[in-house]
Amino acid sequence: MQFKVENLLSNLGNPGRFQVFVFLLLACNYFPVVFNHITMAFFGRSYPHKCQHTKFEENQFKINGTWSSGDLKYSGVDDSNVTVVTDARYDKCSSTYYFRDGSNQSIDCVNGKDVNWEFDTLDGQSSIVTEWSLVCKYKRYGSLATTIYFCGVMVGGLLFGYLADKFGRKPVMLTTLYAPILTGIGIAFSPSYTGFVVLRFLQGFFIQGLQTTSYVMSMELFLPQYRGMAGATLEVFWGVTVVLLGGIAYWLQNWRHIQLAITLPSLLTVGYYWLVPESLRWLIIQKRVTQVEELVAKITKVNKLPYPRDTMATIKEQAKFAVATGYYGLLLSMTALAGNQYLNFFISGSVDLVAYILVVFIVKLFRRRVPMVIFFLIGALSCIVAGAIPFIWKGKEDWSEETLKLLVTGFAMVGKFGLSGVFSLIFLYSSELYPTVIRNIGMSSCAFWARLGGVVAPQVLTLGDITSKSTSLMLIGAIALIASFLTLLLPETFGRKLPDTIQDVERVSAKGDKEGDPDQQKAFTEMQDVM
Repeated sequence: MQFKVENLLSNLGNPGRFQVFVFLLLACNYFPVVFNHITMAFFGRSYPHKCQHTKFEENQFKINGTWSSGDLKYSGVDDSNVTVVTDARYDKCSSTYYFRDGSNQSIDCVNGKDVNWEFDTLDGQSSIVTEWSLVCKYKRYGSLATTIYFCGVMVGGLLFGYLADKFGRKPVMLTTLYAPILTGIGIAFSPSYTGFVVLRFLQGFFIQGLQTTSYVMSMELFLPQYRGMAGATLEVFWGVTVVLLGGIAYWLQNWRHIQLAITLPSLLTVGYYWLVPESLRWLIIQKRVTQVEELVAKITKVNKLPYPRDTMATIKEQAKFAVATGYYGLLLSMTALAGNQYLNFFISGSVDLVAYILVVFIVKLFRRRVPMVIFFLIGALSCIVAGAIPFIWKGKEDWSEETLKLLVTGFAMVGKFGLSGVFSLIFLYSSELYPTVIRNIGMSSCAFWARLGGVVAPQVLTLGDITSKSTSLMLIGAIALIASFLTLLLPETFGRKLPDTIQDVERVSAKGDKEGDPDQQKAFTEMQDVM
């Protein structure tokens, strides 16, 4: 069956205009995916803050007898106005009040009706931190919102992966494309922190289904010699979206406006119901012959190719007997690095984009494992060095603090470049490991564990706040270093046909991991000569 599927795809264009058009539509699904995955870099942005107790006015207050609030007591003052000088410094969780008689009192600021928080923001800037005063004892709630979102991502990845393999790629893709429009609008008008995180959980739940299904549908459009380029191009869309978000956030400033700006454009995809077909591979594996014939006829008509009657006849005959068997820590921290938050985020996105474009060429010239290991090592070693620099800096008086910050930021950017390269390759590599019958659930299972990293990442950054920023960077680097060695245990998929059944995978495993399919290797060589 696998040979006939590959043979059929080769008769439908290599690739034709139909496949390219559908691929570009699916690639556009990465805009809402990436926007939602990384937008907490701005939604959870913290700003310098100070507090003012409402029992005190700006400069004066009037005391009649005894004024008290909690443990604070100030007695023995007549009805005259009493001058108060306030010492409310930024990034402190208390204010000190100096009275006319020379006494003073410090009051801890606890969120509530008796405290007003002031944030050092530019006109129009806001985040959930400034909206709901997520500072001091409530500071952890900002990173908790990111963790809750990625919990939704994990659950959605597993469920929609199963549904896409059982009921088809297209209905799951459409459901997870349109549902986030409603939840996204709800997030923009959320009246409370609780409502925000509940809706963000649902957003993550749907968005992961969209990401995985769109990627699988894209991979199933192409023959092996174009699959690598298609996967790398999808990641270029990822990098472009990161850069776009930086521009949107700089332009709009207010987190609610940003949310609407990344949500409403998805309304333009209403035509996907008619324009994007079901995966041809999935239809064949499910033995839906009539739908296969209709789709093949449509593809050949658009690509101006003859209808492959002989191949279709063989597939129809086989169908009578065949049985089908069933990269966020560093990115989230970019706005917290030294320098302008928007510039850092823009540079970060540009670094992603360079890595993704580079992978487009790498997948045409090299195998899968070696580039992944190299990218892992670049990311791991750079993060470890970035974390170690503050310890090396201690005692070196000729190093300014500004130099230290620039070095840490620079190595962190290089580390992100390496891990972005891994991110670009790993989706392609994973999709080539799984057969069609379980590809979506397999990819979703991988996404589950990847999103576990998304759940843990904000807490790793919080650990850095509690201890040292170096802790977060070195921990990320150590994990990447371990992963680089584990990658060597995986089989090579370069030049092999995309497996359709579990039996196909078992046959490849039985032959060993020495070479890819000879015909496909020849096709790669010919394509490289042309390029």
